[in-house]
Amino acid sequence: MFNSPSKPLPSKYEIAVPQTYAAFDLSAAKTSPVEAPKTAEIDSAPKESGQKARAEKPKKTADDWIDSKDETPKVKDEDKNKFEGPDEPSGGIAKFAASQKAVDARSREKCAVWVVHGMGQQIPFETLDSLANGILDVLPNPTQIKPRLRTVKIADQVLQRVELDVDGINKDAAGQPLKRYELHLYETYWAPKTEGVAQLTDVVSFLWDGGLHGLLNSVKSFKRAMFGGMAKFYIRWFTPVYLCAALLIVVALTVINGVVLAAAGAQTGLAPLDFFKAHWGQLTALASGMVAVAFSFGALLFVADLWKPQQLSTPTRILIGSLCWFAMACTIVNILGTAALLSLTLHADWVGSAGKGCKNSPGFTSACITNTSSLTFFEKVPNWVVCLFEKIPCEKLQGFATEMILLAALLVAIAMMRRAVLRSSEERLQGSLWFLILFGFTFALNLFAFIGPVLMTYGRLSSWKLPGRLHFLESPAWVWPFLILLSAKVREILVQYVGDVAIYVRPNQLDRFDAVRTQIKEAARSVVSALFTSYELKAQPDAASEFQYDKIALVGHSLGSVIAYDTLNRLMLDDWLCDGALQVAERTATMLTFGSPLNKTAFLFTIQGKDTLHIRERLASTVQPLIMSYPKFRKFKWINVYSRNDIVSGDLKFYDLPGYQNPPVPKVAVQNVKDRDAAVPLMAHVAYWKNKTVWMQLLEQIAP
Repeated sequence: MFNSPSKPLPSKYEIAVPQTYAAFDLSAAKTSPVEAPKTAEIDSAPKESGQKARAEKPKKTADDWIDSKDETPKVKDEDKNKFEGPDEPSGGIAKFAASQKAVDARSREKCAVWVVHGMGQQIPFETLDSLANGILDVLPNPTQIKPRLRTVKIADQVLQRVELDVDGINKDAAGQPLKRYELHLYETYWAPKTEGVAQLTDVVSFLWDGGLHGLLNSVKSFKRAMFGGMAKFYIRWFTPVYLCAALLIVVALTVINGVVLAAAGAQTGLAPLDFFKAHWGQLTALASGMVAVAFSFGALLFVADLWKPQQLSTPTRILIGSLCWFAMACTIVNILGTAALLSLTLHADWVGSAGKGCKNSPGFTSACITNTSSLTFFEKVPNWVVCLFEKIPCEKLQGFATEMILLAALLVAIAMMRRAVLRSSEERLQGSLWFLILFGFTFALNLFAFIGPVLMTYGRLSSWKLPGRLHFLESPAWVWPFLILLSAKVREILVQYVGDVAIYVRPNQLDRFDAVRTQIKEAARSVVSALFTSYELKAQPDAASEFQYDKIALVGHSLGSVIAYDTLNRLMLDDWLCDGALQVAERTATMLTFGSPLNKTAFLFTIQGKDTLHIRERLASTVQPLIMSYPKFRKFKWINVYSRNDIVSGDLKFYDLPGYQNPPVPKVAVQNVKDRDAAVPLMAHVAYWKNKTVWMQLLEQIAP
């Protein structure tokens, strides 16, 4: 998540004096006449207190929860068959104020920004640091800003924040900014709550469940309960193709791990696995070739992410994306092919007659039939397998793969040393010529690691051999440490990253993660609730207290966007049950999600009801005000930043009525924004932090 800014950032900061705030007690809002603090003016009429504001509102009825006939957003004529409206029109509601006008008698308008991190192994304040750096990087004069670091206590919550004083761009006649802002940045840190909870079996089960549910939901139109009815969405044709490819990769990795473990068991003397010993050379050669391609691809992504300039021209963006996607396709083909060949070793009757060891091994006897004209199709297939296993140049292939792995490690080491030098000299990492050169070398290495074994097997590189002093690299013992390292890395990624998602977004069945999921939600809710309820007590006894923040922005990356969505829904629901004492919808400045899997979680883990009532889906929607009513709850701009190179994120179309994401997109709908500078596949998921798109969108909403 390290953010490498494009311009110098402040070198000085201030440790500010801790502050204490009171908090409005929501539990008393329905039972006693508690005086609520004031928010900003609504429709230019100052609000005396929360109690008075509630008294002026008309009495709510049960029908108020569903939009009235006149207020229900209308779909276009061509989309009418995709949305079933509420079964019964409601009796109508009194609208909230259309907009808020910030009137601030203080020198600066205060705005809180809350950020929550996504999956992974973040450390405390890392996300807050990236948020502050991202905002500073898009300001015109970041070096003139002196961040303040402060500890605050809101009721029983002790929080740390970063404060930034930002001036608006527009000036008055005297050259002074027309608007001044004081941004208070907060975070919720939840990473330790999932540490060591998910196991590899949980992750594999999660991936299978998601893939199979997605395939089932792709068979027919996908239905989702929202806005009092059932919306129908048509799934694009390539969605099931991607799901099948993802499931194939999971199967391939499982097969490779299984065969490798079985082969290792055979070397320990387990009698049932003795047939693996006959092809130990081929197994290690195939495994070493796969590891070489995987390692070189990882090196390519690492170097590409270091080199990628912060802002890309269209040709550069296309070049980086094309080369990396091509390398990724080669790596996937290599993994699938290796898994297929390794699985063939389970057919001892096919390959067992090929003799012992490799072609040059002692005791080798050929079983390949060259003239296959007299063979049937079902005889040709096993014979082709036998011939292929006989052609594999085990020693040469192992030496070649080891050399590719070591070269990839060398290029990564050079890149890391160069990165350390640039950081120590406070020079920019992105766009460095050094990394561009290394990018070219790593791509060529990955391509050669992919095609080299094929050429060697079919005699095109029969003359290639290692120098005599390097023949020790041809030993099968080399591949196993690399294979163990690769297996451990894949396991770490699955458990530490995908495991977090499995823990949080899989509530569609009874599972053991309910307590952890509740802890994460409560950690987020407690912080954001403190921001919405905090107010400063006035020195004069007769002076009405005001809420500390008139505008609060919620920011979530990756899985954090799901947490932010759930948190805002929970606060809106609590506020509704308390007669709108906090005016959560009105005071939310924006919700900014980036790298968000919200669309995928809605699609992959929604079980379509067999009955026509969809009671379960409708009940689930009642705890999501953001998909219950546009006029009551979508009073802010929801911005979603995504990249096509990010396999986790995507545009959010399942959170608006059908057709609302077709141009022109209404203001009340999710505003999907592409980050075109997130150009490196896979790495694009974390590249948002280093690019400017997210932070420019955020700053436009909180300090325009």
